[in-house]
Amino acid sequence: MRVIVAAVICAAGSSSRMGTGKKEYLPLPPSGEITVVGAAVAAFNSCPQVKTIVITVPRGEEYIARSYLPKEVLARKNGILFVEGGPTRRSSVHNALSLLKRCHPHPTHVLIHDGARPWVKRDLIERCIEASIRYGAAIPCLPLVETPKELDDGRFIKRHLRRFGLCSAQTPQGFAFPEILRAHEKAAVKEEKENYDYTDDAEVWGEFTGQVTVIQGENDNRKITYPEDLEIVQNFRTQRTGLGKDIHRLTEGRRFLLGGVEIPFEKGEDGHSDGDALAHAVCDALLGAAGLGDIGELYPPDDPAWKDANSIELLKGAWRLVRAKGWRLVNLDCTVSCEKPKILPHRESIRQSLAHALDVEPGAVFVKGKTSEGLGPVGAGEAVEALAICLIAKL
Repeated sequence: MRVIVAAVICAAGSSSRMGTGKKEYLPLPPSGEITVVGAAVAAFNSCPQVKTIVITVPRGEEYIARSYLPKEVLARKNGILFVEGGPTRRSSVHNALSLLKRCHPHPTHVLIHDGARPWVKRDLIERCIEASIRYGAAIPCLPLVETPKELDDGRFIKRHLRRFGLCSAQTPQGFAFPEILRAHEKAAVKEEKENYDYTDDAEVWGEFTGQVTVIQGENDNRKITYPEDLEIVQNFRTQRTGLGKDIHRLTEGRRFLLGGVEIPFEKGEDGHSDGDALAHAVCDALLGAAGLGDIGELYPPDDPAWKDANSIELLKGAWRLVRAKGWRLVNLDCTVSCEKPKILPHRESIRQSLAHALDVEPGAVFVKGKTSEGLGPVGAGEAVEALAICLIAKL
């Protein structure tokens, strides 16, 4: 059998809980270059298996909805179809399925997706297609992390439910096309007679057709319902991590410096600058997180200008560049490996020094000391190694 896949994107709702206008038309952070519904449709457009895309829209809003889609989506070979939504989500989907029935050839399988889930990935779409072909009906789900309760009248708990065996459903939900259309036709009759409200298409399939299989959902596949949903994701998606690592040979006649703190010892770090391995690792972590290169590019080791330079001043310079791009430091975690001297007695001084250089509270910086159990140049007492990881966020 030849498989023909279509997608239905639901965007006909009123977004009454948003309070900021229709959520599907909002710009998607952080860039704002694409809208919520535009991102959702673009994800399905990237899948070669999806031949037709139908978008449900409020009455008279086809032109408006079209203006919020990316040009490359509108230019797709089979185009984008629009259909007027109904009074309920289920009836809107029914309208879309009825439109697909009139297409020639009509699809063998259909994916139904919330237009307010803009972060859906192509991998999830393709896994849903594969499972719906194999089982007839498939939806992505995530295990519950909160303990669910069943309420009596909205104020009192009726039953204490167990998370085991329960999950939260996502979209896209995939189905064999003729069967889901027939199921919606039967659901429409029940909806009219009993004023029944279906929660999703899996419930429609389950009542009138049969079992629905479950595939693993994705944490990033969030649905936008309230304004803070965009804010949370915006904050999450404007954070970056950086990793820095440095190792210096220990030699006599040099100072032993860590994070700008001089520690009494018979040897010190060899290097073009003052050799502060920890300050260098922190530099690389911050520059890497911001996509601004590394310490060797910023302060070339063959440049005499940096001969015996104070590494804390180098760190301050690197941090000024990162700050100029609109980043702030959330936290910094460092590990220093050396056999001697012991780091613990000097840890608080090092934390204070790094925090001062980065203009953050000492609580945002932590430093740990480790040994290498006699292994390698660090274990032999010939070198000191520093590792730093940072989290930065947009101001």
